[in-house]
Amino acid sequence: MNKFLLLAVMCLFATAALAQQSLGDVARANRAKKHTHANTKLDDDTFARSSTPDEPAAKDDASAKKTDDKSADADAKKDSADSQKKGNDELKKQIEDQKKEIATLQRELDIAQREARLRAAAYYADAGTMLRDQAKYAEDTRKEQEEINTKKQALDTAQQKLEDLQERARKSGIPSE
Repeated sequence: MNKFLLLAVMCLFATAALAQQSLGDVARANRAKKHTHANTKLDDDTFARSSTPDEPAAKDDASAKKTDDKSADADAKKDSADSQKKGNDELKKQIEDQKKEIATLQRELDIAQREARLRAAAYYADAGTMLRDQAKYAEDTRKEQEEINTKKQALDTAQQKLEDLQERARKSGIPSE
């Protein structure tokens, strides 16, 4: 009897485990449901207007002019969209170039700092060098520190330029990557 009860409980837990979805599956399903609605923008160009019964049907010249104006507006919008796309592509390229420049500057700064640490370790490890070359070591250290500070300033400037470019991209509607 105990075996039968134990078997029934195990079967109950097994079916419950198989029927249960993971939290990730539920989140993906909810996200898919949320984004299925269409983001249709209704304005004068996309929303078709119908004539009201009060309007006379003899305004063919005016309607033809409106149609020409709409086609001219559509062409202007197409040209505007193309130029905006080119501008967005150029902005993306500038952002990528700036990221590469920052990576290069960061690598150069890391190398300069590592070399300064290695030189300091070698200097302090040898007591004879410490006694003979104190002034030369101090001068070399000052020069290295100036170089490191210059590289830090260049890196900060490049990072600020990247932030400005990313802000421009955000304002123009380019999604961040």
